Amino acid sequence: MRVLLAEDDALLGDGLQSGLRQLGFQVDWVRTGDAAERELRSGAYGAAVLDLGLPHKDGLQVLAAVRAQGLDLPVLVLTARDAVPDRILGLDLGADDYVVKPVDLQHALMLNAGRVLSREQLEQHLYSWGREVESNAVEVHVHHLRRKLGSEVIHTVRGVGYTLLREAPV
Repeated sequence: MRVLLAEDDALLGDGLQSGLRQLGFQVDWVRTGDAAERELRSGAYGAAVLDLGLPHKDGLQVLAAVRAQGLDLPVLVLTARDAVPDRILGLDLGADDYVVKPVDLQHALMLNAGRVLSREQLEQHLYSWGREVESNAVEVHVHHLRRKLGSEVIHTVRGVGYTLLREAPV
């Protein structure tokens, strides 16, 4: 899957681009809001990671513009803005998810693509020691990931656990 990364911080952008490429994505990286909007309008992307504090055009303006044009690709907002009103505004403008920096790319399923992980193994990655885990927490997380990534990306191996496809479907 081809992903547009819109991030003006060179260190973070380089790390995100490398991490996403290691996970099997084709990543194009732009550093301004104008460039992000232009690239997204091209229709060449399956998803976007969008910083809100971009030069020349704010990420919220980019998001609003591409949604107004009817582009429905998944957009993940990745930003340092952690206030609840900012999150609500980003989601109301059409973001599919809102993640606050700093971010850790080591999601357990992605690191183990092609391998089956049990519910217990996933719980160990999701929760710190001593924290009580709800009985269906992993199932809820998998359900949300399937809604965002597509139902064909994560497979349930009945009685064993879950696995992420090695290659993103086209």
